[in-house]
Amino acid sequence: MASPPQKISLYNLTDLKTQTDDALAPILTSLPSTSKFTQNHYFTNVRLVLGYVAVTIAGVLFYADWKLGWDATKAYTAPACVAYFLLNGALTYWAWAIESGKVFVGTRKGGQKLTLSSSVTKHQPIYKLKIRYEAPKTGTRFVDDQTIEGSFTQWFNTHGFLDKKALRRWLAGNIEVVGLADPEAKKEWDEEREDERVDEEVVSAGAMRAGATSSTPTNDGNATKRGRPKKA
Repeated sequence: MASPPQKISLYNLTDLKTQTDDALAPILTSLPSTSKFTQNHYFTNVRLVLGYVAVTIAGVLFYADWKLGWDATKAYTAPACVAYFLLNGALTYWAWAIESGKVFVGTRKGGQKLTLSSSVTKHQPIYKLKIRYEAPKTGTRFVDDQTIEGSFTQWFNTHGFLDKKALRRWLAGNIEVVGLADPEAKKEWDEEREDERVDEEVVSAGAMRAGATSSTPTNDGNATKRGRPKKA
């Protein structure tokens, strides 16, 4: 049974980013069978192992101290604390330096690999997505290596719900390999951009006409008449 859509605050950048990150994998792994990516959970698994082992050490030490007493466990306390802090240090380094914002790593038939890393800037509702697409058979390591940006309002409605179709269109319109795999979403994205362009041209033309009209001189009663002044 699918979980109900989650409503979040449009002012909470952390929640906006997290929900967008979580929506990437279902989209990319549901592309047509010949083009879909299989997600690689290596980075997440390492992070979970480091975290669980650290928590297990702390839990076992606490339980042993509670059941056996300080005298029986004091010889193990110092090594356990050192191991706990080392694991937490390794976890912090892994998340900061190795994962470095990676939210999706996937491969597909032929050995192609897609890596996506996301980030946001404080107080700016802009989602940044770094793309690295590797295709070994081409002889070039990075076929696509760029960073794209999009406003969260492009795929979150005014009520705070994520529009997955809108996010799918944004991905197809900005990531070439996704657009080639999902031409329908790419076409919808292009049509939306064309409609926006036409609307902007209409507004711009209207503004120019309004400006030209306001600058045209009038001959009403308040206008100053030219010519020689009348004699008194």
